[in-house]
Amino acid sequence: MTKHGIGVAVQPTVFYPNGAIFLCPERERAIDARHPGASRFFLIHEYGHLAMRTREEAVADEWAAKQLAAVPAERSTLRAVLLHFVDQGVFFDPLYGTGFDRALRIARAAGIAEREWPPQLVAYAKSLEVKAANGTQLTLRRPDGYTNAAQMIVYLDRQPIGFLSTVDEDKPLELPKLTPGRHSVQALQVWLYHTEPSGIKSEVARGLQAETEFESTGKNHLAIDFRFDGDTLAIRIEELP
Repeated sequence: MTKHGIGVAVQPTVFYPNGAIFLCPERERAIDARHPGASRFFLIHEYGHLAMRTREEAVADEWAAKQLAAVPAERSTLRAVLLHFVDQGVFFDPLYGTGFDRALRIARAAGIAEREWPPQLVAYAKSLEVKAANGTQLTLRRPDGYTNAAQMIVYLDRQPIGFLSTVDEDKPLELPKLTPGRHSVQALQVWLYHTEPSGIKSEVARGLQAETEFESTGKNHLAIDFRFDGDTLAIRIEELP
């Protein structure tokens, strides 16, 4: 059920009317053997998926960090999971980012002072500041019409970049500085939604993919537009001033 991971949450269905969480005891033991107590974070993370009704891993990470930070006895869990993710370092998963990304996300959401961060995490945070100043941002734009929100894994020139969404939060992806010339963008595992102004969302389609090419002039801001005709998904990239 966990597909070789530590845990997975299933949103409410006919079979699981209240949703369900599955955890792998073997993975829990392996994580706790190196950083005792760290596996508890993953249980709270899965509750975050159910509480927020989201498949966005970053949203579940932040929710879990805030819940744990509100309980003084759970500070040890937060310290342990920070060390766990720092150990993963630059290992990258497009749904989660790198281990450093998750550690930084949790530390900030939990309000942990920088002086308490592992030194490697402090160095990584500073490197991100430099990257943001010199890199490129990719924004997912909301279209008009019924299908007005999407989530997707983005590949740039066949390399995974990260997870982009306008469902639970609008957050651009940081890309490396692009060289002028032709580049390709692939959108994989695309889920489409209709989102009401109240925040209520209805799934339109899932598991789609699309690809496009664009000519870069080296600008620092890109926007990705999507169009769905009820059967086929198309994407387009535009450079912004």
